[in-house]
Amino acid sequence: MIEPEVRQFCGPIFFTHSLQSALGNVIANGSFGLVNTGRKKLLVTNFHVWDGFQTARLDAPNLQMCICLDRNNPVVFAPDKPIGEDRDLDIATFDMEPLLPACSGRAFYPLNQNPARRVSKGDVVFFIGFPGHLRRVVDGALGFGRSPFGLRVCSVDGLEFHADVSNISTRGDKFKGISGCPCFLVREGRPILLVGFARSVWTNYLRFTHARCLNPDGTIMKLK
Repeated sequence: MIEPEVRQFCGPIFFTHSLQSALGNVIANGSFGLVNTGRKKLLVTNFHVWDGFQTARLDAPNLQMCICLDRNNPVVFAPDKPIGEDRDLDIATFDMEPLLPACSGRAFYPLNQNPARRVSKGDVVFFIGFPGHLRRVVDGALGFGRSPFGLRVCSVDGLEFHADVSNISTRGDKFKGISGCPCFLVREGRPILLVGFARSVWTNYLRFTHARCLNPDGTIMKLK
């Protein structure tokens, strides 16, 4: 099955006023992917997730950004700055070296062994997001529901590609919170391949940034 394999490379990222109690303290969440470039082990998410955290912290200096790496408690994710960031491509990368001991419940996709290949119209992609409408607080504990998606690429534009989601109900902000989740090319009888990261819905299209933009050192290149 595809889902268990994909699940190990992704997780939820969230902003909270306190890790002592989730009730009323979590203000937003997104998703992240874990990637091994051969030179760096990276957490990758959208630029707008990182930028949103910086903006929110202006009014709430004690706000924390946290990530869920296994079934244990979330860990505080407090990088000084990204290794690489690009507002136009809506992507940001962070060095995970300080948190590697907490990553036993996750895996880093070996991008160095399986370089991201181009996608074409008609390709099927699969990803798991953590939409905010599935976030729950039960007995003071925070839980994230995950939502799998299988979509077909409808267009490609340089380092961006798109999938038509007009036939998917958006009730309950179905896509809000999936920002940054890794997306995999699915081909019958072949291993899954990381090809991009989900961004946002624009009109009836879900946008993705292609994983080819990641340099081995974690910086971002702008290939066309």
